[in-house]
Order: sequence, then C-alpha cells, then structure tokens
Amino acid sequence: MKGVMPGRHLRHLIFLGAFAPWLNASAQNTPSPQPAPNGAAPPAYVDRVIENLPPEAPDTDAEAYAYDRAGWPRFLRLETRVGSQPFDTTHRTRIGYGIYGLIETPNHGTLSVDGTYEPRDSSGTLTLRQRAMPLEGGWLTSNELGVINPPTPDILRLPARVFLPSTFLQGLSTEWENPGRGLQLLASTGEPGRLDFLPANGFRKLAGQRSAFGGQWRIGADDTNPLSRQGWTVALQHEAGRRVSNLDAPVLASDIVNADSTLLALRHETAGRRLQGQVMSTQSSQVAGNRNGFWFDGEWDDGPRTHGAGAYRLERDLSWAHLPMANDLVGAYARSSWRTRQWSAEGSIDWLDSISGRSGSGFFATASARWRLNRDHTVGLGSTVRRFDGDAWNTYGDWRFQNGWGTSGLRLEVTHGNNEPDSRWLTWDQEWLVPQGWSFNSSLGTGTYDADQSRAAETVWNAALSLSAPITNKASLRGNLSTERSNTGQARHSLNLGANWRINPRWSLEGHYNRSTGRGRVELPLDPLAPFLPIAVPDSDRSFYVVLRYEFEAGSRDVPLGGRAADGGGRIEGVVYFDANRNGTQEASENGVPNATVFLDNRYAVRTDSQGRFEFPFVASGPRVVSVRSDSLPLPWSVTGQGQTTIDVRRRESVSISLPVQRSE
Repeated sequence: MKGVMPGRHLRHLIFLGAFAPWLNASAQNTPSPQPAPNGAAPPAYVDRVIENLPPEAPDTDAEAYAYDRAGWPRFLRLETRVGSQPFDTTHRTRIGYGIYGLIETPNHGTLSVDGTYEPRDSSGTLTLRQRAMPLEGGWLTSNELGVINPPTPDILRLPARVFLPSTFLQGLSTEWENPGRGLQLLASTGEPGRLDFLPANGFRKLAGQRSAFGGQWRIGADDTNPLSRQGWTVALQHEAGRRVSNLDAPVLASDIVNADSTLLALRHETAGRRLQGQVMSTQSSQVAGNRNGFWFDGEWDDGPRTHGAGAYRLERDLSWAHLPMANDLVGAYARSSWRTRQWSAEGSIDWLDSISGRSGSGFFATASARWRLNRDHTVGLGSTVRRFDGDAWNTYGDWRFQNGWGTSGLRLEVTHGNNEPDSRWLTWDQEWLVPQGWSFNSSLGTGTYDADQSRAAETVWNAALSLSAPITNKASLRGNLSTERSNTGQARHSLNLGANWRINPRWSLEGHYNRSTGRGRVELPLDPLAPFLPIAVPDSDRSFYVVLRYEFEAGSRDVPLGGRAADGGGRIEGVVYFDANRNGTQEASENGVPNATVFLDNRYAVRTDSQGRFEFPFVASGPRVVSVRSDSLPLPWSVTGQGQTTIDVRRRESVSISLPVQRSE
C-alpha cells in the first residue's frame, strides 16, 4: 500500500460541493404544509418540564442547521470514497462514488436509489426501488431495478426445517399485493452474481440468467384484518436458470446447466397452531429425469411452551434451479421450547436416513437451556450430537455475571469429529463498565486441538479487543483487534480501525483501515440439512478507504416515513453481526455482516456497509419492525427466529439496535 494518497484522488474528494446548491433548490418545488384553520401557522413543538427536570440545552449545531419543512419527507446521501479493494493483491488505490436517497410520496409509495460507481473499472451497483405504491382496488405495487434480492411469496420466507437458497440478481422485479383480498403476485429476472466490498461495492456477474414468478392467495381473506395470516394460504414459486453454473468461471461444456424448479406450498394457521407443507420438483440438463422433494412443518403453542414436528424427503441431486440445497435425505423431526421470564429451554431431534444408501440411518439432536439465577447471574448449557454420515458432537457451558467491572462471561466448549481434530476451548468475554457513549469489550481464550493423521497436537490462545469511543461531540473512534497464536508457530492477526468526524450537520468524514494476516479455520456445520457451504478461507489482506459524505434531510415532519399526520419522527441505526457463540450479544471477536438487506416495516430497504452497520434516517415514531432478509446472508448463516425485531421509536430520538445472525448447527 502506498504511503501517500495520489493527488488526483484528493481532488475527487471535494466534488460533492457542487451538489449542495442543487439540494437546497430542489425543495422549492414541493408543496408547503397546510396552515391551521384560523390561518395562523401551526405552533412549534416545545419540550415540557417533566418531574421538575428542565429540557436539555439545545444543540448549537442543530440550531445552525436550517431544516426545510416544505414538501414530502426526503433524504439524500452523497459519498466520495478513496481506498483499496479487500483481497486485491495489487493494493491499487481506487476511487468510488456512492448515492443513497429516498422520498416518501402520498401517491407513488416510497422511492429510493442506492448506487455506487468506480470509474477505473467502470464497475458499481445501482438499485432503484419503488415500494408500496397504492393503486385502485386496494392493490399495492413494489418494483426494483438493478442489484436486487428476488422476491418470494411471504409464507416461503417463514422459518422451515429445509432451507431454500437464493442469490443476488442484476435485473428487475415486481410485486403486486392486495392485503384485503389476500393476494400477492411477483416476478423477477436478471443475471446472478455476488457483491464486492468498498470502496465501490461492485457486482461480480456469474454465468447465466435467472427468471422467477410466483404468488400466493390467503383463502377467505377480508378487509377487516388484512395483515392476518390465519386461515388457509396457498403459494406457488417457479424459477428457471438458463446457462447457469456453480463455478465463477466455467470451463467445460458440462459446467453450463439449464434447470427449472417449481414449488407449491399450502399453509393453515390459527391463533395457536401453524402447519405448512411444500412439494417441489426440479429438472436439470445435468441430471436425467425429475428430482422431487417435499417437507412439512407443524407448530403449536401450549402456554409458555411451543412444540413442533415435521417430516421431509429430498431426493438425490435435488436443487433449486441449480442452486445447491440439502438432498438425498429422508427423515422426521420433533422439537419443543419452553420460555419464562427466568429461564428457557429448547431441544429438537431428527431421525433421518439417506435415500441412496450412502449412509445408514441415524439421528441429529440439539438441546440448550439458559437459567437466570438472579439479577446478576445467568448460566447456560447446550449440546449438539450427530450420528449420521460421520459421527460428531459439540457441547458448551457458559456463565454470565454482573460485577464491578461490567458484565463477564465464561464459556467452555468441546467438539469432536466433523472432519476436524477434537478440540477444547475456554473463553472469557468482558463487557467493561465505561462512561455513557463508550463501549469496550474484550475476549481472551485458550484451546487445544488433538493430533490427527495430517497434523500434530496444537495448543492455541487468542485475544480480541473492541472499542467505540467519542473523541469529541463531533468525532468518534471504533476499533477491533484480534490475534491468535499456537505452539506450532502458526499465527493469525486482524486489525480493523474506523473513525468518524461530523464536520457539520451535513458533512462528515469517515475512514477505515483493515489488516489481517494468516488463515482462519473452517467450521463446518453439524446439521445434515444445513445450507451448502462453499469452502473458501481468505488469505492475508490489507485495505483502507476514506469517505467524504454529504447528507441532506428535508420535508414536513408532520408526515415522517411510515407515519400519519401529526406523528413525530426519529432515527434508527444498528448493526447486523455474526453471533458465533449464539448468546445474542456481540462480543469483541464477532464482526458485522456486510451487504445484508435490512427492511423497515417491509417497506424501506437498505444494505449494511462493510462493518455491518445500517440506518434509517427519519421514520415515524411508535412501534416499528426491523427485519433482515435471510437470503442476503452468506451461507451457512441465517436469521434467528423470524429475523425481525420490534422497537419503539420516539420523537426526535435515535434508537440503536443489534441484530444477530447465527450459523446452522
């Protein structure tokens, strides 16, 4: 990496100044808020004294920011990015541009743009979204153009024992929904690919074209409760892959495949019971004849307990239009969970066999429990056992407790089998007690790996630190440092530093530096039905980027995003992170998830940045639902529960949330 940034890149950092006059002028053509009935202007909101506490002193920067209340709520962010691409061995310094904007309209739904561009390689991404545009007859339409997640019927997004894969597309999609009639129609087409990271977030095309269509109908739906899923619902999804491949660069003619898959689903739901069944069929030019599969999932509530059961049969070489999924399996499962305010317990067991006879019959079982002893102490235990296609097991115990330093956690984990040497790990995590606005976490662990045919016994220790600190009221610093060493001389280190400076309410400067050496271990899931995992362990890397950002926000706060007249507005910011130890807390050693798609009320969509962070700049006060699209996560990671969180947004406040994703066992 060069020690001095080239001068021509520095000149690009100031290009955003030309946009500022245009942004201010753009609001002049929007309608003004209506006056009060008596002709007087509506009174400004004034903080009231509560319990003899005076309101907070006004922010001088906020007062200097002349907020334009005219017109519809709108937001625009423009960025210039200078840096090097992760895992680029040439370490070339690149420049990229970014734009994100949205506007809430009363008659055309929410319009948004999300794009990046890198001039040197003429690469980048662009996504145009139109969400929830109202039409006659109670219809709502949502359309996307650019880099998209293909839409699927709502009931196929619900958690199920069998995972249905998907991929990013560069193309277009449309979705038509009539909640009152319980109807949903959708279609998409485009070229498959993968997203790169900053500075340009380019889209790497893969071979072929993918097209899909589908829909669902909630039988007996009515306008009185359009959001309900109770009753019978039927859904159909079809996807066609033309000249697609599992390889990034297909070489042989046999690497190119044409495949079609069709899935039919039927769901019945009452207040305490849910039953859903799916049957699918696949045709592929790579395999003679059809490949079929079915699975059904049942769930019912019993007070604080929830029980479930189901079965599946997935023929050999079954795929979703040539996207890999679990196959050559037949089995049944049962599960149960019990949750109270003090403790929780859950467990499941699969009895399964291979259809082709490649492996004898066996089982897969998992169980965990967590007990809150008192307000300061919580203990947890868990174990996973597989006796099928190679025996393996994993067990852990942890203890979290409050003390004068903050929150401490001790975790002991033991693993056996799964094509890896047996191991034992002891880890201490600490969330330190620091001043408000700060965050400081640490992790220290030691482990041993037994000898096997290819390597000697190994003793390993690791450590990690995570810090978030305000330098001033306008600047902050974030950092993660991790290191791992073994007695065999192997070492792995990782450093991630970030800083942010709010120059004024509209301009900010952000920088990141990443450095990693060594190669990490691959942890394969124990679950025989876990999503397919392409084994790719990145080598050492060094990269950086600097972002100059301009943000513009305007519009009548009487109608915030997703709100109603007279509602106030707030801000939502958060992070999606890899919850490696499945405890629901982001530890120092757990990183953010890049390029995950996050929805607000299933209406506004954003993607996380390279650190897993996201934000919705101005949304309505009141309860809001934030959800993560599971099909935008890297395999074998998936959302927890239904992948959504309900939060309460208050007027003029910012709400921060952390959304964990967990690896299939």
